Amino acid sequence: INMALPTVLFSSSSEHFKPQEFVKHILKVSELPQPKVLSDCIESYEWSFDTKYYSTTVDLCTTDNRTIGDKYFAESVQAFIHYFDPNVPSSFELAKAWLPYLSHIEPEVLILVCNTSRNSDAITRHATLEWCIKNAFELVELNPEQDSENEDDDFPETTGMARIVQALHAHTWPNLHMKNSPTVQSPYVRHMMKEQQLLNQQHQISNDIASCQYSTESCQHSYPSDVIQAFEHSNCDNNVQILDENNTANQAVDIDHTAQALCNGAQQVKTDRLNEASELTSDILQFDNVDWQALLANNGDTTKEAPSLDSDIDADEFEQLFMNLKVMKDKAESLPPEQRKRYAEEVAISFWKAIGGDEDEIDGLDEESE
Repeated sequence: INMALPTVLFSSSSEHFKPQEFVKHILKVSELPQPKVLSDCIESYEWSFDTKYYSTTVDLCTTDNRTIGDKYFAESVQAFIHYFDPNVPSSFELAKAWLPYLSHIEPEVLILVCNTSRNSDAITRHATLEWCIKNAFELVELNPEQDSENEDDDFPETTGMARIVQALHAHTWPNLHMKNSPTVQSPYVRHMMKEQQLLNQQHQISNDIASCQYSTESCQHSYPSDVIQAFEHSNCDNNVQILDENNTANQAVDIDHTAQALCNGAQQVKTDRLNEASELTSDILQFDNVDWQALLANNGDTTKEAPSLDSDIDADEFEQLFMNLKVMKDKAESLPPEQRKRYAEEVAISFWKAIGGDEDEIDGLDEESE
């Protein structure tokens, strides 16, 4: 059974920035430890971290070549982060050359990084953003230019290396361990993250079954431990017997049949687990079957007053609040600038309370915005 950790793959097409620089910042070290060499061109550094909601361990991998490694490495890549120099056209071309490789591994997190992106660069900011949008990348500048509008922004965006770490923290890693403290999580947030865990589990089991069907040999390396133990126990006496020439052929046939039966047994176990995961996922996804019209009209009662955005919201109300986000956005766009800002603050405060955020951190915001 392959136990590879989920992977973040870093690369660079600039001679002035090595992919190891990403790892140094994330690990908060000036000198990197000895890497684990996965292949001739891939080095790996283990990263364990805790967030407010979960803890996990992933591999931070660097490469100087375009590669997806072997089958197991390709399946482990969850995020791809590439540095390029917008003043060197060939650097951008090398970044784009990764696309065929990424189409095979399909990482969920895609980030294109540069020092600063300007419209005066050889690869203009407009062209860079256009390419990023088209290919589902996020553009992150390590040292973005500050303009007057951003300086007056009450809610500035996270930028630079901090944004890269933030994006990795926000990803739902398949091996994460959830924290169950009710003081830091609402039931709805735990609900969504548990759902993603089950979907990841279902996807992994599907891959295992496909590998098992591909070859008996590969299947023999992916038996559940209980099946392997039962097989070894039942055959422990036979393992010490010396086969004579007359029984060699029969024993070979028996071994082949046993291996095939074991493979079928492993596949059946995994199929059962897949069905179990599917049932659990179906239960968790129940709230996806929502009567949207009734929801948007307060469950069909048009005379019922909507809950105040200033009031505390429980988990069920947060679910409705979340589903009404598009309606709130449309309403905000129709308001004058000052009212739009006030409305956005109310929505943000309501969401903060609903997810169990510390009210001390937003204490006084209501008064400041009035």
